[in-house]
Parts: sequence; C-alpha cells; structure tokens
Amino acid sequence: MNTFGSVIPAHNPLQGRPSILNAEQRNELFNLLDQAPEMFLDELQDWVALHHDAAITRSALHYIIQDAGLTFKMLHKAASERDEVAREEFRTYIWEHLVAEQVITVDESSKDDRTIFQRFGRALHGHRASIDADFVRGDRYSIVAALSVDGYLATQVVPGSVDGDEFFEFIVEDLVCNSPCSANNY
Repeated sequence: MNTFGSVIPAHNPLQGRPSILNAEQRNELFNLLDQAPEMFLDELQDWVALHHDAAITRSALHYIIQDAGLTFKMLHKAASERDEVAREEFRTYIWEHLVAEQVITVDESSKDDRTIFQRFGRALHGHRASIDADFVRGDRYSIVAALSVDGYLATQVVPGSVDGDEFFEFIVEDLVCNSPCSANNY
C-alpha cells in the first residue's frame, strides 16, 4: 500500500461546519474569560448572544474554550487591594539588604463560616484562575503568628478581626517580651 499511496484522501482542516464565532469574537470571549474567569457556560452563552448576536450551544462553547487551552479549575483568591509594583519593590529591597536570620514574619489569617464566591474558573493550562474577592464574611476568627527560620515564635487567636491595638499588643507582649529571640538581640 505504501508503494502506490492511499485511496483515502488526507484530512482537510477546512472540512466540517463553519465555526459559529469568528477569530475576533473568540478573542473577545477569551479576553472576557481573562477578566472574569468565574463565569459559567450559560453566562458566556448569554454574553455571546447579547454582544455578538450569535446563538451557540453550551457544548460548542465548551469545545471552543477547551481548544484554546483553557481549563476549568479551582479559583485562586487574590486581594483586590494588592499593589504588584510595591510588592516587587519590597522583594527587591529584602533580597539586597537582609539575610534569613534577620527576618521575623508576622501575619494574620482569618477563617469565617461562609463561602460565597465561586470556587472554579477558567484559565490557560499551567496558569491560575484568579478572582478578586472580599475576605470578610460572617463570624470570623483570626490568628496572628510570628515565624522565623527557627520556627514559630508566638501565636494568638482572636475572635473577629485583629485591629491595630491588638496587633501592637501581640508584638510587644507576646513576641518581644516572651520570645527567645529577644534574648538574642534581634
């Protein structure tokens, strides 16, 4: 058979039904998913109908999104107040001026009883699907912890959110006065 070739013609990539969305419409769809990765297929279907006057099934929409390399995954929450430029300047300063033994990190983390944001969204394969979300919802418990290269130095659990006075008290009373690092003149 290899001597004479095949009687079956090669696959024609233009064969089949024409796509419902043209390249520009697909690009706008992907830009929308980049801005709002939490949108469901039915919401995207409505958006296509309203903005491009095109009727498309959810399955066809799913295949278009899947063919573009976008996958459905758990959303990563990013604080809407975050300033990426300031974060990068801080990282550069730390990298150039400090060693690990000089650093004690203190952070507050919270837990509440409700989850009101969508947990899954779409993004390119290998990239996170992020959504801006408000973090304060319902009853809240906060934990404040100080960590060094030697481990935890102090922790404190607070009902509600930690305010400035409680944070200051944690630093002075729990970290500075009761920590073994204070004897080492950190």
